[in-house]
Amino acid sequence: MECIFKNVRIVDPQSTHHFKQRDVWIKNGKIFKVASNIIAPKNCKILQSKNSYLSPAWVDIACYGGEPGYEERETLDKLCNAALYGGYSRICYMPNTNPAIHSKSEVHFIINKATPLGIYIHPIGSVSKNNESLEMSEILQMHESGAVAFSEGNHGIQKSGFLKRVLEYLKLIPTSLLIQHSSDEDLAPNAQVHESIETSNLGLRISPALSEFTAVQRDISILEYTESRMLINKISSAESVNLIRKSKKKLNGLYASVSIFNLCFTDSDMSEFSSHLKLLPPLRGFQDQKSLWLGLKDNTIDIIISDHTPINPELKDLEFQNAAFGAISLETCFSGFVSLDSSDGNIEMWVHKTSINPRQILSLPSATIEEGADAELTWFDPSMKWIYKSENVKSLSKNSPWINKELNGKILAVYNKSQLFLTTNIN
Repeated sequence: MECIFKNVRIVDPQSTHHFKQRDVWIKNGKIFKVASNIIAPKNCKILQSKNSYLSPAWVDIACYGGEPGYEERETLDKLCNAALYGGYSRICYMPNTNPAIHSKSEVHFIINKATPLGIYIHPIGSVSKNNESLEMSEILQMHESGAVAFSEGNHGIQKSGFLKRVLEYLKLIPTSLLIQHSSDEDLAPNAQVHESIETSNLGLRISPALSEFTAVQRDISILEYTESRMLINKISSAESVNLIRKSKKKLNGLYASVSIFNLCFTDSDMSEFSSHLKLLPPLRGFQDQKSLWLGLKDNTIDIIISDHTPINPELKDLEFQNAAFGAISLETCFSGFVSLDSSDGNIEMWVHKTSINPRQILSLPSATIEEGADAELTWFDPSMKWIYKSENVKSLSKNSPWINKELNGKILAVYNKSQLFLTTNIN
């Protein structure tokens, strides 16, 4: 489709047009022209909205779904719709399906099923058969088939010897890495919430920050020994941030991500026992949240993830202690972020953490707003207010803490795969 984004504020630190008001002309799937005022030819769609921004399209590197095996939670086509409405052109798909993504067959299934969809879905392979952390899976074959990274998902690798073997093996694939959820489950068995004064009267099993910090410490030590590549996924505590900050000064292969939920909520939000805030890792204290934001600003934390985890009502709409962990967030991740701070500096940081860094760290195709580049773009308005209604949720599951909440920041459209996907009525 041929179209022109009129008078948009470009947010792309890689581009010569960064933070400039420009028209951007898309033709044959490429950025044909970028200029102050482009006269539109006939039959060219004009896209214009006051206070709108344009950036390279966003990437979520650790997204959970359902297909295959848990289609009652999420199908790939529903996941695609949720991603587009959240501004994403690519997602990396966690391996915790049934069967797990533990061989080239499952990798091929995901890629082939996603080919006609509006986004790119990049499989993440399980490092072990059936996600059991016992026997190593077909890592090299999965990489050759299209797996962009490897992980065990929310439980991470508990056994040190197995972690060492995985990191050593991944050195055979310099463009790949391990996405590791660092948590010592022995220190927080059957934990439900963060250990704090705010949660002490809830009567629920606690997860001390120590359970994350000691695991991060171990994982970094093994990474240093193996000289491999690892991303510590969803860090949540101040101690972990401080340790990663120090360790990154000597380790080039160490990266970190943070969940949008730990940026937007704290353990003080747990007083109403909302099962939609039952998450892994748990919501921690205000000082932890403050450290996470500082870690983003000084580049200790490289990536922001949506932590999109669809759960069907039979497993989620229960008493807090019986409910499953996780919440959906692809459609609301950006809005949650800019509802806290919609300044240009914060929006620039968002683009770094959701577009530039994910593509570089996972060796995904780059995207930039320059003439001649492939058009992979997100068009958005960070000041537009909207209410996230249950009936408008694009995901198959509805387990979100933002349902019926007013948010700032709305996605207007995504341009991807030579197609324009309008997500908001701008008339």
